[in-house]
Amino acid sequence: MFCELHNHLYGSLSAERLYEIGKKNPSPRWSIFTESYESAYSKKIDPSNFFQDYINLEDFSKLYYFNHRGPFPEFQAKFNLIIALVPFTIEEMKEVAELIVLDHARQQISHSEYRIMFSALEERDSFEKRIQSICNGLEEGEALAKKEGHTIRAEAILSLHRNQNTELNYNWLKELMEKDSHVKNRITGIDFCHVEEGSPPKEKREFFNKVLLDNKANKSSALSILYHVAESYQDKTPFSASRWVWESVAYGAHRLGHCIALGIDSKYFAETIRKEAISERIDQLNWELEHYNELIKFGDYYSKKEIESNLKNFQNCKQENEIIEINFDENTLIYLNTMQNYIMNHVKESAAVIESCPSSNYYIGMIHNPNQHPLKRFIKNKIKVTIGSDDPGIFDTSLEKEYTKASEMGLSAEELENIRKESFLYKSSILSGRGKSS
Repeated sequence: MFCELHNHLYGSLSAERLYEIGKKNPSPRWSIFTESYESAYSKKIDPSNFFQDYINLEDFSKLYYFNHRGPFPEFQAKFNLIIALVPFTIEEMKEVAELIVLDHARQQISHSEYRIMFSALEERDSFEKRIQSICNGLEEGEALAKKEGHTIRAEAILSLHRNQNTELNYNWLKELMEKDSHVKNRITGIDFCHVEEGSPPKEKREFFNKVLLDNKANKSSALSILYHVAESYQDKTPFSASRWVWESVAYGAHRLGHCIALGIDSKYFAETIRKEAISERIDQLNWELEHYNELIKFGDYYSKKEIESNLKNFQNCKQENEIIEINFDENTLIYLNTMQNYIMNHVKESAAVIESCPSSNYYIGMIHNPNQHPLKRFIKNKIKVTIGSDDPGIFDTSLEKEYTKASEMGLSAEELENIRKESFLYKSSILSGRGKSS
């Protein structure tokens, strides 16, 4: 039996199921998909003849599946096909939850947490009804699975927007949980996903603290904090992206999604040039000085004098949004490796868990060499990890296939079995303090 802890509900839609939903939708929101797809792939999609152009499921699947290496905007364009085709009515959301839970029960998943996300501008009444509908669907899915002889526990994680109505939606959720015991029983965590560029963890420090204090005040409605970080970092260096992982842990996140920049072999960046804003560079240099004495215990690094000199120069710059370039030469790769090892040790010594998704990380992380996959390094550094399928519909995968891919990367049968068993200890309800491990 498997425990699935990184899974997006609508990203679990198979190509066939999405196609049928889309054909029945009288008013798809085509522009959400066509505009992002053209921007990402330089190809126009004609919505007026869409179901004629993609009348074959095989052709539709090719459009839908994300099975190539490409940056996050290319993946998001594929996900936007879901957003465009699905009507998201109360009835449809309930049915999707039912069917996906049943699918996963048939795949020998006995515990699954599904991430759900709504518009940041959702009205409160609709917000509550959607959550209630999905919770009802999860329960019905369990019942359907039971009739077939399968046992599964299905819970939901609310994905909040990083920079819009975050606290408002959180407060609505908490109030809904207090008046609806069914929702309280099913919602076990909050998550931050989607585009991470431009939304540093430091902006969530006070909010994380509020959630953690709420958890202590009322354990019966405690919520785990899940945070996608260092998955997509086109606006910064892997130094800063790795630091974001450190900050996420320091501020109280229970599980961290992906953390590609932290675990990927530093040689991946050989002979590349990475860019970031001066403001980000200042944050990085300040952090390096603050942690310098501990950092250099893990290997060679820039001299303190060099860091202080660079910091002074950047602080005197009046244009904090100005972009600078950093060349990843041999020494820079060595220093990145040192910093990664320091932060991985910090994660290891914390209670935080990294959610690694082999297929998703290969493609969005644009990793070509299996030996560079972060999961292997996380295991080597004794970090608590769980394996997830992320968006199994879009990636055309399953949790079992993800374990197989981890095996193909070189993880031993013993290592995989330890991950499978220990994943049940990392359930949101346990990490938040709401429940206990059985």
